[in-house]
Amino acid sequence: MKKLSKEQFEIQLLSQNYLESKRRLKEFDEKLVNYNSDKVRSYRRIVTHIEDIAMLLPEKQRIIIENEVLLGKTGAWYLEYFSAPSYYRHRDKAYKNFLKSLE
Repeated sequence: MKKLSKEQFEIQLLSQNYLESKRRLKEFDEKLVNYNSDKVRSYRRIVTHIEDIAMLLPEKQRIIIENEVLLGKTGAWYLEYFSAPSYYRHRDKAYKNFLKSLE
């Protein structure tokens, strides 16, 4: 198994946290669960903050963050938008800029 870079690992954790927060908000909105208001606010804050930061990135970087963090896509999804070398070049910049913006 290929070893992840620090940025890749952080993006993976961030994506998991984002997707879990989205799932919990959906459950709450559909009245499947009854979270307390502090938890709901926390989930909304996480989701909103991550989505807002993603929208500020340059277009190519935003496409990568939207697909990998917000939608949780894996595999060769990027071939619809980039050649492999272009994707890896833009991905590295996207990860760094996105993580820096979250600090």
